[in-house]
Amino acid sequence: MAKEPPPSPGWRRAVRVGVLSFLLAVVVNWGSNLALHRVHAIIAFLVVLLLIVVNIVFDILGTSVTAAELPPFNAMASKKVPGARQALWLVRNADAVANFCNDVVGDVAGAVTGAAGATVALRLSLVMQGQSWTEQVLNLVIVGVISGLTVGGKAAGKTFAIEKATTAVMAAGRMIYWVEQITGRSFTGGRSVSNGRRRNS
Repeated sequence: MAKEPPPSPGWRRAVRVGVLSFLLAVVVNWGSNLALHRVHAIIAFLVVLLLIVVNIVFDILGTSVTAAELPPFNAMASKKVPGARQALWLVRNADAVANFCNDVVGDVAGAVTGAAGATVALRLSLVMQGQSWTEQVLNLVIVGVISGLTVGGKAAGKTFAIEKATTAVMAAGRMIYWVEQITGRSFTGGRSVSNGRRRNS
């Protein structure tokens, strides 16, 4: 009897992405709801705006890594420019990075933003001491504002991501570089920073 072929890498990655999305959605949604129920309506709305910005920024990065080309990063990495090696890793793994940024973070942020928007509508309704229809109207308005800002921001962000792909990916590479320097750990498949320091000492 012929052996069954092993599961494809694509199938495994789909499962991992699904599980990661579930965990992120639960944790972020729980944390945001817990925080939003304890703050003023204006602060809660600012949190919603922050989630929208995060969604747009990750969408820009996801688009940039697919539009960027390797030669500029190879040149900068050969000159040991800080962040160039990390940016090179992002472009080489563009498929997985774009999937995480656009799908995982995008979907989770979108779901959490919608739930947070409903919480903001409820908080505003309580502040205004309105009737039940007031909350419904506020909910519709806030959902509309959230959708408009998210879609409009992503549309503008995609234009920037395509035209300035190298700049956007390099900015992300520098950020990862500094995080690796602070934590002493490598998140881009290279030798850990702490190990490198020990060997050089």
